[in-house]
Amino acid sequence: MQNRSKVLKIIDNHNFRVKKFYGQNFLTDSFIITKIAEIACLDKNTTVLEIGPGTGALTEELLKRSKKVIAYEIDNEVIPILKENTDNYSNLEIINEDILKADLSRLKDEDNLVTVANLPYYITSPIIDLFLNKMPNIKRAIYMVQKEVADRLSASEGTKDYNSFSILVQYYATCKKQLFVSRKSFVPEPNVDSVVIELEKYDRTFKPKNETLFKRVVESSFKERRKTLINNLSNSFKIPKDTLKDVLCNLGIKEDARGETLTIDDYIHLTDIMEEML
Repeated sequence: MQNRSKVLKIIDNHNFRVKKFYGQNFLTDSFIITKIAEIACLDKNTTVLEIGPGTGALTEELLKRSKKVIAYEIDNEVIPILKENTDNYSNLEIINEDILKADLSRLKDEDNLVTVANLPYYITSPIIDLFLNKMPNIKRAIYMVQKEVADRLSASEGTKDYNSFSILVQYYATCKKQLFVSRKSFVPEPNVDSVVIELEKYDRTFKPKNETLFKRVVESSFKERRKTLINNLSNSFKIPKDTLKDVLCNLGIKEDARGETLTIDDYIHLTDIMEEML
């Protein structure tokens, strides 16, 4: 299993340049690597979609526990290192492609899929959106994200971390913080600590009539966080404030409420009423 000294040696032997624009921070803590694989709950019937395997520290542990690993790696220069470190395994498929531009229809015939990744900050939101909206046959994701992102994703209403991202993720999936990961667990060392989260999709029974409008309402409610819900919605949808005041009153929501005080169900009720007004 790769550790800090081994990763540094690998990088040096291959004259590999760590690329900041890809957010490359390679995991070197063997305890964390094992724990992530355990959290993924893999068995020999499971196929893993790994995003950004890098030098393969986590990949190797996933290969031991799963039927197959399909690894998307954008950096062609790290692939020889990845292949060298996983040479003993025959159940790895490496795809040198940007996952955000890939045709994921090839995954439709794969059964019992789970996706695993150490996500750079700059693509965290796009990757989570990809999982929630364009990977219909993948129900679980084990992602390592920056701690502040994990706090937002798992936040509940009324807290400082609760925002539109919290709501739009939790509308589709539960989010659990599973494991704290120190910045010292990486090479090179990033500026922040991380958290491993588990996202699990669920079948929502209570939905708005118009999901597109629901997203607009949620995002508009947090457009200017210090403003009240009425002010934000009035500015975004050009609805008179008195009208919105009556709507909130009928829903049992205070007229001076801000976006972070509403539950997902509150936003669904609000969206359905607003649809009739627009």
